[in-house]
Amino acid sequence: MRTKLCGFTDQKTIDLAIASGAEFIGFVFYPQSSRNISPYKAGEISKNIPAHIKKVAVIVDAEDALIAQIFQHLKPDFLQIHSDHQSRILEIKKHFQIPIIKAFSISKIKDLEVIHDYLQIADYFLFDAKSIGIGGGGKPFDWKIMNNLKIDKGWFLSGGLNIENIEQAIKISGAQMIDLSSGIEEKKGIKSPKLITEFMSKINLINLKKNYE
Repeated sequence: MRTKLCGFTDQKTIDLAIASGAEFIGFVFYPQSSRNISPYKAGEISKNIPAHIKKVAVIVDAEDALIAQIFQHLKPDFLQIHSDHQSRILEIKKHFQIPIIKAFSISKIKDLEVIHDYLQIADYFLFDAKSIGIGGGGKPFDWKIMNNLKIDKGWFLSGGLNIENIEQAIKISGAQMIDLSSGIEEKKGIKSPKLITEFMSKINLINLKKNYE
């Protein structure tokens, strides 16, 4: 189980997340988000991130100027894109030469149909709950929907995941990679060291159990 923790705004919780076993660290570059961060600050608080930990820049219909600033300061390994403009995503990938995580909002099986338009563009998919605005709003969707997904591509399960439901979410959805933000926050936009430690301990235990199955 590979884990992506997202929406960091301070170095202390980043260091803790990595020490606890997170493999992807995400930063949100979207002014309307409570987790929004400037490219400069993201670069400053990510200086201690080891090379084997993947840095993910989350963008929403971003202009090239912002993406260039993100590259200058953060030097991300992936762009996670929340946009339905297929041609624009392809343009970004070609121009910046970076792997893409394409995010999708899910509420019913039919929402999976659009993913086929991005099979040749995205390197990974991310499935979040459909809500008002960007992201799942801390709410899960029906994980059984993912049983209808028949693709040969890695994907992240996201949306309302936390220490209480993660084991069930993995079991029902079949996810091999997970992404969460609100599930490790003491309040919106503020990461909790306690919740990060407890959640990653749970993930490490799940992985240990799988190794013995």
